[in-house]
Amino acid sequence: MIFLIVSATITISFGVTHFVRRNAIKRKKFDIPNDRSSHKNPTPRGGGIAVAAAFIFGLLALLIRRDIDRESFYAIVVPGSLVAIIGYLDDLGRVTAARLRLIGHFVAAVIAVYILGGLPPMTLFSETIDIGFVGNIIAVLFLVWMLNLFNFMDGIDSITGVEALTSCLVLVFFLINKSETELWQVPALLCGAVVGFLYFNWPPAKIFLGDIGSGFIGFTIGVIALVIAKTQPLITWATIILLGVFIVDATVTLIRRLINKQQISEAHRSHAFQHLANSADRHLKVSLSIAAVNIFWLAPIAWLVVDQRIMPIVGVAISYAPLLVLAVYFKAGKTAS
Repeated sequence: MIFLIVSATITISFGVTHFVRRNAIKRKKFDIPNDRSSHKNPTPRGGGIAVAAAFIFGLLALLIRRDIDRESFYAIVVPGSLVAIIGYLDDLGRVTAARLRLIGHFVAAVIAVYILGGLPPMTLFSETIDIGFVGNIIAVLFLVWMLNLFNFMDGIDSITGVEALTSCLVLVFFLINKSETELWQVPALLCGAVVGFLYFNWPPAKIFLGDIGSGFIGFTIGVIALVIAKTQPLITWATIILLGVFIVDATVTLIRRLINKQQISEAHRSHAFQHLANSADRHLKVSLSIAAVNIFWLAPIAWLVVDQRIMPIVGVAISYAPLLVLAVYFKAGKTAS
C-alpha cells in the first residue's frame, strides 16, 4: 500500500508543478535574473507548493492507515504549513522584511518542539543525556537553521531536490534496517514529493522551488529528525551527518559574512557551491557531485554511527572535516569577483 501512496505523491507533485508552471507563464510571473543570480533566463518559481501539497497528502494517507501517530503528524504538518505560507508570501513579495519572516520561523519551530514534547534524551559520546529545557532551545534553533540554510543553499538547478532525495533515501534504508517502527515511510513520502518536482527542476530548470519549497523541505527534514530522535537518536545524528554539505557550506558562508559585516539577509553568490557552479552548464555537475558525496562519503560514516561502531560526535567530526576544508578552499563566504 505504501508504494501506491508514494506513487500518488509523485503524481500529485508532478501535476501540481506542471499547473503552477503553466499558470506562472500565463501570468508572466518569473524570477528575473540579476547580478546575484545563478540562472540566465527568466524562470517561474513557486513550484515548492507542489512538494508541500503532495507530501501532506501522503502524510494524511499514513494517518488514516495509522502508520504515523497523531503527535508526529501534527508536529510536521501544522508548523510546516505555517512555514510554507510564510515562504509563499515571500515569493509573492508580500512579506519582504527578514525580521518578520524570522519571527514566523521561530514560531513554527516552537510549535513543532512543543507538540513533540521537547527534545528527547540524546546519545552523546557513549551515554544518553537529557539536557531538559536547554535541549528544547537547541531543537528550536536547529529547526530555524535547517529552514534557512535550505533557503540559502537553494541557488542552482536541482541542488535542493538532489540533497533532499539522496539524504532521505539513505534515511529510509537506515530506518528499515534499524527501527521497528513505520517511520521510514515519512522520508519515503518526501522523496516522492521531491521526485515529482525534480523532473521540472532538472538542469536547465523549467521552474524553481521558491522559498515556499526550500524552506518547507529544510524544516520538514529537521522535524523528521526530531521525531526519529524519540526512538532512534543515533539515526538523528546520522541525519545531521547526511546533511553535512548543506550545513557546512551555509554555516561557513554565514560566519564569514558576519565577520565581514555583510548584510546576511541580502541575496548573494558567495556560497562554495555557487563559486563551483559559475556557469549554467555546471549546475548539474555540482548537484551530482553533492549526491556522490552524500552517498559515498557521508552515508557510510552515518551508518557506522547508527551501527554503534563509532560515537556520534566522532562521526560528525570525521565527516565534516574534509567538507570544512573544501568550503574554505572554494571560498565559501567570499563574494565572487
